[in-house]
Amino acid sequence: MKVIIRPIAILVAHSLIMAQLTTGQPATVAFAGVKVENVEPWVEKEFQEKMKRIFEDIDPELLILPETVQSMAGRQVDSLFSDISDPSFRRVADQLEAKYVFAGKFKNVSPDNQRIMIQGDFYRYNAQLNTSFRYEVLKYYERMNDETKVIKTQLVDSLPAVSKPASFKQIAMVFGTVILVGILFMSITGTKVWGESTGGDGSGPPSEA
Repeated sequence: MKVIIRPIAILVAHSLIMAQLTTGQPATVAFAGVKVENVEPWVEKEFQEKMKRIFEDIDPELLILPETVQSMAGRQVDSLFSDISDPSFRRVADQLEAKYVFAGKFKNVSPDNQRIMIQGDFYRYNAQLNTSFRYEVLKYYERMNDETKVIKTQLVDSLPAVSKPASFKQIAMVFGTVILVGILFMSITGTKVWGESTGGDGSGPPSEA
């Protein structure tokens, strides 16, 4: 019976560990937005929406979007876009109490008026380490959807403790599966024990004389 109980215990322990991981210390992420020079206002607005989508897997309660960032730390953000540096990022992070700050500064460098080529840098600042990571961009605008996927993979998906928490339905499904597996194992074990306890002549369970 111990051999059967052991895998059930492992499954339950694994479920509990996963639950603890989803309730660990969260990391607040602030997206300060992007600035794009030499483009029409609608292009800059549309580009900002594209960049917002790289944060779609982050728990909304841990994400501060550009509109809120501007209202809470407008002066610090303006200073950041004037001088992209770790001290400027630090001031924004301190004002927002954020562990990570993202921002991008770009310009259109295309010689062709009919096409837009985006050149610039997208940054991820780590307030705990006081360091920033810079991702260089040089792409025609129509290819930026593919580029944002790469940025998401390299700069966002690696962040700890910021993904959307498991829903109640997902948690219930996990524990329901554990219970069903346990019942199945116990049923198999009960049948096996009963089969082993019967007499060799098929006359049923042994009894006292």
